[in-house]
Amino acid sequence: MPSRLLALFALAVLFVLGGCAHPIQLTPDPAQLMGKGGGQKIDRPVVLVVSDAQLAQEVVTPGGGGDKVSYKPYKDLQTGMYIALGEVFTRASLASSLSDPRVGTDPATVVVTPEITTTSYSPSLFTWPPTVFTVTLEFAFRDSKGTRTITTVRVQGEGRAEFDEFKSDFSLSSKRAAQDALTRMVKAIQEQADTLRRWSTAALPTAEGAPH
Repeated sequence: MPSRLLALFALAVLFVLGGCAHPIQLTPDPAQLMGKGGGQKIDRPVVLVVSDAQLAQEVVTPGGGGDKVSYKPYKDLQTGMYIALGEVFTRASLASSLSDPRVGTDPATVVVTPEITTTSYSPSLFTWPPTVFTVTLEFAFRDSKGTRTITTVRVQGEGRAEFDEFKSDFSLSSKRAAQDALTRMVKAIQEQADTLRRWSTAALPTAEGAPH
């Protein structure tokens, strides 16, 4: 009990000294995402497009004790999203815009534009790390020009952490939420695999050079 009270006091001091928005991270463990795909991958190149503006975007949501937390969701999740796509497609790459050379002009290329929304909450009156965190991922799968949407996949992940856990990692609930969302995304994309394969095959040029 004394050690718990001491830890509580230490967190309360951090709350007072840290200002109104405490920085946390949503970065998942890449090793826990690898191998989630399994099965036959979609034999098409996929490009994840995350703009510089998205990478710089900072989000502020509630923490405990009336305080708030701040983080950069696109920056923290970029690598995880790339790994998730690589678990389903045979070739994955990153780009910062549709005009990026890595997108190219191959009509079989699938372009993914992500949208991330988050929530956080904690009932604590004395500590600021959130005990409940959610990450909603929405992937729009488009053609290489970004003008045609093939399909949209949306998932939500949740992460929870109690005091005894997050006293050594203030970002624990957010990391767990990110991990959960990305794991769910791999499964959700796999469920759309036939749609993505059919579209990609139809997008390939015919022998005469004209699309089907």
